[in-house]
Amino acid sequence: MDLRRAENLDVTALSAAFDTHGRIQISGFLTDDTARALGRDLSLSGDWKLTFNRGTTVLDYDQAAYAQLDEDARRAIAHDIVDGGRRGFQFCYDTIRETEAIAPDAPLRRFNRFMNSPDMLALVRQVTGFDTIERLDGHASRYGPGQFLTTHDDHIAGKGRRAAYVMNLSGQWHPDWGGLLQFFDARGNVVRAFTPAFNTLAVFAVPQAHSVSWVTPLAANPRLAITGWMLEER
Repeated sequence: MDLRRAENLDVTALSAAFDTHGRIQISGFLTDDTARALGRDLSLSGDWKLTFNRGTTVLDYDQAAYAQLDEDARRAIAHDIVDGGRRGFQFCYDTIRETEAIAPDAPLRRFNRFMNSPDMLALVRQVTGFDTIERLDGHASRYGPGQFLTTHDDHIAGKGRRAAYVMNLSGQWHPDWGGLLQFFDARGNVVRAFTPAFNTLAVFAVPQAHSVSWVTPLAANPRLAITGWMLEER
């Protein structure tokens, strides 16, 4: 199914809100039928991998490789993830990356092509006010209980990141389940938090301190999204 954005977006109001706050949520970004189809296809994908970091090293395990680990190895991974989160930047979630060998018609590739179409790039520039945005990248993320992304600001010199986005595709979500996109002030106070509501696109300027809060055991389903950056030509 071809992706389609909703026709009733108030672009002027969205642009004004982004200019004021540096972050927005766009509810009903896609038509509901295409959002449901995208979320379903992504959920059923066999391309998911567990990803986490040890310091600056990123490690990935596909389902078969992780299943082959013994209990001691899995406990060691879990210990390292928690210890890393106590000490500094840490993430742990499932992912699909476009840079890997996924099919041309895979849901992630379809979404990335859609977001890089001329009409969508024009919309992104209008909403953010960043006329230098040339393209968007994106990867799929799936957070289950115990998975998280600690506080960081997305800035890496030379990457050309002007803004970040999160296209939320989970079904009904309750804030008690965790998985909130949280924004912080200089003192570490949460100044805003976005619940990952279905078919809602979050967009925020880079740099900006944020995290994805720990998904709790209460979560009835994974926090499913496609996320990435709006990039200047480099």
